[in-house]
Amino acid sequence: MKKILLFTLFLCFAAPHARALDAQSAQSFAETLADDIMRDVVKSKTPLTQKRDAFRKIFTGAINVKSSARFTLGRFAKSASPDDVKAYTDALVDNIVFTWAERFNNYAGETIEFTGARQSERGGDFYVSSKIDIPNGENAIEIIWRVVDKKGETKLADLIVEGVSMLMSYRNEYTAVLQQNGGSVADLTAKLRAKNETLKNPAKKSGAKD
Repeated sequence: MKKILLFTLFLCFAAPHARALDAQSAQSFAETLADDIMRDVVKSKTPLTQKRDAFRKIFTGAINVKSSARFTLGRFAKSASPDDVKAYTDALVDNIVFTWAERFNNYAGETIEFTGARQSERGGDFYVSSKIDIPNGENAIEIIWRVVDKKGETKLADLIVEGVSMLMSYRNEYTAVLQQNGGSVADLTAKLRAKNETLKNPAKKSGAKD
């Protein structure tokens, strides 16, 4: 009897922490993430530098930075030193932040609508469907958020924009560079840093937001 009682108590305390990710919670996670970006980056009246800081905080909190960065390196991640992978990861995050904060800074009036979520055939991850409506009459942009459970934490694993995986796009681009430079992650990082310097100080456009 004591064993049964203890086991029952264990289940009562353990259940909230072992709750599996489902379609509804995956969609709620994606919706909250989108709301945070719209509020703190897209619609914020703050300068671009502050929008970058806000997006960096949202982005790095939503994804598993280390595993995502290693994925974009493909097989070359295995032969790279930990220091090279760390430097590359930092440069990659900077590149994503500078690129997307600039794009968000130029959005005007777009709204995002979520249309449902489904579990993948292999299970474990969920695909949350949404679309961005463009106010000038152009076709809406389809965005799918791949949401996963990582050791009890809900994370964004990838964004699929108009059928194109963001992570796979980075992987294809960077592995092509690595194949050309003998697999040097340090060389790729140097190229990314140079690109980031340009993105950090974009040319002023006529009518662009500050």
